[in-house]
Amino acid sequence: MTGLPVDSKSGASSNGGQKSVAENRQPPSNSSNPPSEEGAESLPRHPPELSEAPVTAAADNNSQIVIDPTKDLWQNITRNVKDAAVEQTEINLVVVGAPGSGKTTLLHRIYTSFQSSASGSCSKRVKATTALDYSFARRSERNVAPVAHFWEIAQGMQFSQLLDIVVTPENVHAIVAAVVVDASEEGLPVAWETATYWMRRIDQRVSDISQRMKAKGSTTPEKLLTRAQKAVGLEHPDLKRMRLSGVPTVLVVNKIDAFRGDMQQLKLLCRSMRYLAHLYGAHVVFTSEQESVRWRALMNFTLFQAPFDPKHLQTDPERGVVLLTADRDSFLDIGDPNMSRLGGGGSSASTGDAELDRWKVPFDDAFPPKKLNEEDKVMDDPFIRRLYDTSEGGFGEPMIDTLRKQKDEELEQYRKNSSNAANASKVK
Repeated sequence: MTGLPVDSKSGASSNGGQKSVAENRQPPSNSSNPPSEEGAESLPRHPPELSEAPVTAAADNNSQIVIDPTKDLWQNITRNVKDAAVEQTEINLVVVGAPGSGKTTLLHRIYTSFQSSASGSCSKRVKATTALDYSFARRSERNVAPVAHFWEIAQGMQFSQLLDIVVTPENVHAIVAAVVVDASEEGLPVAWETATYWMRRIDQRVSDISQRMKAKGSTTPEKLLTRAQKAVGLEHPDLKRMRLSGVPTVLVVNKIDAFRGDMQQLKLLCRSMRYLAHLYGAHVVFTSEQESVRWRALMNFTLFQAPFDPKHLQTDPERGVVLLTADRDSFLDIGDPNMSRLGGGGSSASTGDAELDRWKVPFDDAFPPKKLNEEDKVMDDPFIRRLYDTSEGGFGEPMIDTLRKQKDEELEQYRKNSSNAANASKVK
């Protein structure tokens, strides 16, 4: 991506909270590089008379088509194709979430939106991702060749350090993040922990990059924040309360067709995910294998600034699959958590974040969190957290670091055995 897009969306007017933000705000608009008023002319209502002077018509993509009436059709086509400069824009989508939540499948649903104009390294057969997977896709449009780079981090939080490899100071302005949680019976017990962890992790990574860039005098962090504020709306009543990282983020609740709870639990799930997404200035979408239209529409809008149809917006799970963009939701519309459940909290541990804990307690009450098994406990091992951190003594390679740890333990055991044998010989 050549630069930060200029988002011209207007904010919501706070009129005492009488109407919801979803009712007051205008539909999301195309926010990428709006055409300059000085660089494009309006098409004439009537065809101009033939003359010796070439006629200039404006194109939708801010390029000019010059028609010379003294030339034939093919000469005019050749001239315009030759003069047209093809601009290549790039965007990076990083997909994170719990293992088995359907991240790879969601990516392949995006590929289908490219249709026959798409080309790239993506295969049609879905296979499990082991650590970090990369693919790309390109679609050809008039004078623009958008390229999307897709990054998928597997194994949930275990390989979260890989986020530092994908999101860098060089591409932070062209990053879109998707956090995927699983709404099935197996995935719900870790849904809240997964969503909150990755929202914080992305925010922290962008914050670290911004601090380093500011120290060097870069204005990119300020532009990122301004872009995020404009995307929400400068007059949005929740703007000051939101935690904007500057990176467009989508919270995806996948496998909603596999949800086995009652309607009250479904409404709690929807409100909880809406709250978490809105707190971090993210879009939220519920999707499944049968319902992927909204997911593709939202990602085309987020990645390529394609027109977004407001008919896809939905807040009521009883009427359809929920989808809300960051600018169309509000804390007022979401409401407060079920206060009657806040007194329990027997299975809920505090995170140290009062904002999040208000919703974590009723969520854990409805969907008891999964206890860590032996495989999950490895994530609490300080060694795992150092796998990709060379500054902490690691080598940046999990296999090498694992072997190093094994050899260190064998050496320590050998020393103990040698010491015991030496002491035993002295006694004799």
